[in-house]
Amino acid sequence: MRIRPVAINILVGNEQPSYSFDLTGRLIGAFEDGYNYRRALDGRVLRKWAGPHGRRRQWLSSEESSAFAVRVHAFAQEVAEALDDPRLHTLCGWTGERLAADSAWFSRIYRPVSILPPDQYLALVIQATEGCSYNRCTFCSFYRDRPFRIKSPAELRAHVDEVQAFFGPAIGLRRSLFLADANALVAPMPRIRAWLDQIDAAGVRRPGGIFSFIDAFDVGRKSVAEWAELGARGLRRVYIGMESGDDALLRFLAKPGTAGDVVEAVRTLKAADVAVSVIIMTGIGGQQFAESHVAHTVETLNAMPLDEGDIIYFSPFFEQSGSEYAGLAASAGILPLSSDEVAGQEAALRAGLWTGAPGGAKQSRSGGVASRGAQISRYDIREFVY
Repeated sequence: MRIRPVAINILVGNEQPSYSFDLTGRLIGAFEDGYNYRRALDGRVLRKWAGPHGRRRQWLSSEESSAFAVRVHAFAQEVAEALDDPRLHTLCGWTGERLAADSAWFSRIYRPVSILPPDQYLALVIQATEGCSYNRCTFCSFYRDRPFRIKSPAELRAHVDEVQAFFGPAIGLRRSLFLADANALVAPMPRIRAWLDQIDAAGVRRPGGIFSFIDAFDVGRKSVAEWAELGARGLRRVYIGMESGDDALLRFLAKPGTAGDVVEAVRTLKAADVAVSVIIMTGIGGQQFAESHVAHTVETLNAMPLDEGDIIYFSPFFEQSGSEYAGLAASAGILPLSSDEVAGQEAALRAGLWTGAPGGAKQSRSGGVASRGAQISRYDIREFVY
């Protein structure tokens, strides 16, 4: 048993099984029989394990998720009662009915939290907006279930109060504050100022700062001075889904703007001393766009003034249910890349970021953005659990 400042861990034997709970007693995750389980706040459970061809993943059915959580919570209660430690009392009383009610409570507070960047999986999500202001990218169906809406300051304060009540002492596990949904920072400055006033008035903890997505095309709606003002109020990093530096591929994906717009957006944000994360999709566009995707993406990323504190994410492309991409790709005769080819594309992109040339054609390691200290990491959307 380990009781940490932000979580409770139960370990059986030297290594497994093990179970993790937040300070309200909610199950966070578990490791049993070689399987890693992550439980979402809406009650879903993702099971992961090592397979012969890499990591495997499976979302349990609603019945399986419920049965798993009930079993683990019953075991946790037995442990808590046996140890009779007041700090473990939060592990007691989590029946199936209470678990279902808790998941329903979460779903009343939030529209689905569709996606976050990997470094923000433990953020406190505040849905200042709902949906995506653009919502027409052919590969994305994350926000097709809701129209874009900007919340008023009063709505935002009510939402914040509900979020704080839901998380209770477990809010300490949340390392930062993420303004959601997809493009919250497109809101006018007076509205964002009012949001931040409401968040401050509610006393929301945000030790790691404030983070958010934004579409590159919308960065120019605010001046460098306005972005600097947001930075002074806690905005640490914004995430831009560039997807590719190839304008022809961007048009095929129905992305707004061009690769050049992303470069200008990054320059604006960096001039305001706000860090940036640029997200690139590997494998998107298949064989038809593969060569130009790598060449123009390397060129575009290396034109950005990225350095320490900035992140480049490579996100392998996976077709999303409900998106238009599959039909459009089939009509265009686009052949998908194999998993090995997608991995090779990422390797070529990484090499080019070191050297400043597509595919790492130069031998020098001084020309690319990576040599200036920007972090480079993988972003697998299948790993997301909130």
